[in-house]
Amino acid sequence: MQDIVPIKLYESMAMWKLVITTRLPGVMTEFGDGSGVIYVDTPEDVLNKAIVLVRIERAKEEGIKARRFVETYSGDSITDEFERVLEDVITDNIYK
Repeated sequence: MQDIVPIKLYESMAMWKLVITTRLPGVMTEFGDGSGVIYVDTPEDVLNKAIVLVRIERAKEEGIKARRFVETYSGDSITDEFERVLEDVITDNIYK
């Protein structure tokens, strides 16, 4: 789990939903700060963070940021990038 990025994060963000997660390396690399993803130190902190964000009326704002972030991705662009990476790996291995 340290380096993967669950597809559920993208799905939630695409639905304008607030995403709260711990600082897993893969998630941090993929989303960083300012993407609408809110980070907490431990899983136990998620509920309290959600309550605070709803109380200060920031949950909707973060959901909007999340949606805007994932709008920069499309199935085609992700597939194209994946194919490019595979081609690079194959080419590198053929010529070694």
